[in-house]
Amino acid sequence: MSLNIGSSLTGGVLRVANRNGLKLIAGYAVLSLVWQLTFYSVFVASVDTTEISPQELGLPTVDAPFALLAVGAVVSLLALQYLSVVALRTFVGGHAETIPREYFTRNVGYVLVNSVLGSIAYGVLVTVGSLLLVVPGLIAYVAFLFTLVYVAIEDENFVAALGDSWTLARGHWLRLFVLMVVFSIAVGVVAGIVSVVASVAVTAAANPSLGTLVSGLVALPLSLLGLGVVAEAYTQLRAARPTTESL
Repeated sequence: MSLNIGSSLTGGVLRVANRNGLKLIAGYAVLSLVWQLTFYSVFVASVDTTEISPQELGLPTVDAPFALLAVGAVVSLLALQYLSVVALRTFVGGHAETIPREYFTRNVGYVLVNSVLGSIAYGVLVTVGSLLLVVPGLIAYVAFLFTLVYVAIEDENFVAALGDSWTLARGHWLRLFVLMVVFSIAVGVVAGIVSVVASVAVTAAANPSLGTLVSGLVALPLSLLGLGVVAEAYTQLRAARPTTESL
């Protein structure tokens, strides 16, 4: 059975367009706000701004001790990763109204560590593959697409998750690539519209950092739709295997 691109897109959106999805989006929005403010504040404090004022950089910042900002940036980023794990468990499980408590607590430390390591390994593989030749980078992009899913759903370590993602995606690389390209184009259109709206807001408020903040607040929650699409593709491919296991 081949991956159905159309139903992966619509099914992925439907996995997010419900009560649970709205709660997760709200959580993403709050955490993204905290992360942006702390990260950009650390960045501005770390660079030489003698030539240009922080306001001219167009980055939202807050006035707080550097150590507190650095800790806040790291903690909020880890919290976003943790929420991604919860979101994947929820989307793959098909829960629309309430999120089971175990999704927040099951092997949380182990899974969080491996999700971070898996995300880093995935990024390295795609980057190295792209530097060597474009095709290996594209293959790595789709072949290891389900790494975080296996970590979140099966509680696997990131090495095993990379291997299982490769096995699941094998034979479906082209369709997975087309799926993610179509999704990226759709998200890009939405992001472009948001950028225009943000530009209007910046002009009206005469505050360049507002546009950056608004764009980030929309972009990070939008990534949940990407997780929904990946969860739908994972479910389809797992269902086509003879040894399908339910969540």
